[in-house]
Amino acid sequence: MTKKIVSLLMVFVLVLALTACTTSTEAPADEPSAAATAAPEAQEPAAEDPAAETPAAESGSPAKPVPEEGAVLHFMHIYPEHANAIEKSLEIIQRDNPGMEINVSVVPWNEATKSIQTAAATDEMYDIFFQWSTQVPGYNDIGLLLDLTPYIDDEWRSWYINDAALEEYSDDGKVLGMPLRGTAVFVIYNVDMFEENGWEIPTTQEELVALCDTILETGLIPISAPGTPNGFQVESIRGRVFDNIVYMNGLIEDPERLTDRKTEWNGLYAESAEIVKGWYQKGYFGENAFGLGREEGQTIFVTEDSAMLLCNNNELVALRELNEAANNFEIGSFSWPAPAASDRAMFTAAGFGDGWGAWSGTKYPQACAAFFRSLAGQEAMTIWANEELCIVPSNQVEYADPVQGAFAAQYEDGGYKVVADYNTGNKGDLTGQAFVDYCLSDTMTADELETQVEEITARTIADAEE
Repeated sequence: MTKKIVSLLMVFVLVLALTACTTSTEAPADEPSAAATAAPEAQEPAAEDPAAETPAAESGSPAKPVPEEGAVLHFMHIYPEHANAIEKSLEIIQRDNPGMEINVSVVPWNEATKSIQTAAATDEMYDIFFQWSTQVPGYNDIGLLLDLTPYIDDEWRSWYINDAALEEYSDDGKVLGMPLRGTAVFVIYNVDMFEENGWEIPTTQEELVALCDTILETGLIPISAPGTPNGFQVESIRGRVFDNIVYMNGLIEDPERLTDRKTEWNGLYAESAEIVKGWYQKGYFGENAFGLGREEGQTIFVTEDSAMLLCNNNELVALRELNEAANNFEIGSFSWPAPAASDRAMFTAAGFGDGWGAWSGTKYPQACAAFFRSLAGQEAMTIWANEELCIVPSNQVEYADPVQGAFAAQYEDGGYKVVADYNTGNKGDLTGQAFVDYCLSDTMTADELETQVEEITARTIADAEE
């Protein structure tokens, strides 16, 4: 047991810094009550429990999971702001699985990893818990995650928007978690302002650059782009520019790129950084983008000091509330356009970073699988989509909100998404900050930035493999 705890703690030092899409788009949750954060009752590993020998696991063929009699699941989530969706989802799960008992703990998003670390090290682990997709390889390395593959039949698998949604939560050929909602950056724009000025939605990168130049002449900020922390949305735009450059150079399907193991970019990374730095220096993102937080960026947009906003789709609820309290103009959206030379717009960062895992040592593996199956169904996913304005991984949902629907349409093309096959740790924070340093420097070259990023990637891979 001592050896197990030491191993867990060593690995969790690496995973502690993980955040959704490098930086979570959720505001810190309120502190839960003592009752909400109480540790679950200690449970013996499933290998010592006869109930763990499920028919599905024995046969190797997927079958609809039937919860074990008397199943009691301890469920941890990070969404007090989505209490409505959580409550309704649990009602659906318990309706579909009569007799299942669910005890709930709410943990602030920035304490989720620490909470799992503590629970796992003491064998008082949550049966079902929140996890970011980037945590799957690291959690799998220490045997923390229940293999859900034996329970996912063809019907269940057919509910997902594409194969990439489940691949984000897979490792070693096994499905080790379930996606809940997606996160990606879009351009939000003031429809009224565009119509009044006769501005057209840009369809190419060149048209966007021309539009930004025109908007600068009016004295407005073209695009409000929060840059705190670690470059945040400005760095995300560098990523979209980079995606298209990589695509046009025939490397979009390179296996090293798709597993985030490529450490020689031969100037392509530098090219993307140089382009976006030029936009920053021209003032496309305002004078102080790298000192701008998410809420400040939203405020600049809703007060009509900027024509556009770089916005995570999960910010839409808050943005609509701010807009209604201010000028209440019509909001539209589009994804960052590709260069005219590209015959395809890249959107490889669109993925489902927020999701769930189940403990490999649970007494109730079938109940955990049944929990996920109900949560992945059309009824629960529609609640998350239309009552909470989340992008969900379901192909069964019709979005009521037109902007949300426009977001969702972009997620169907997930075939080129980078899914690291190792624990990325704080790599995103380090590379993002390197980009900020480059943009603010008068002497650092784009090639030097590329070298730094390659070295950060190589170190991260080496650390993960030790």
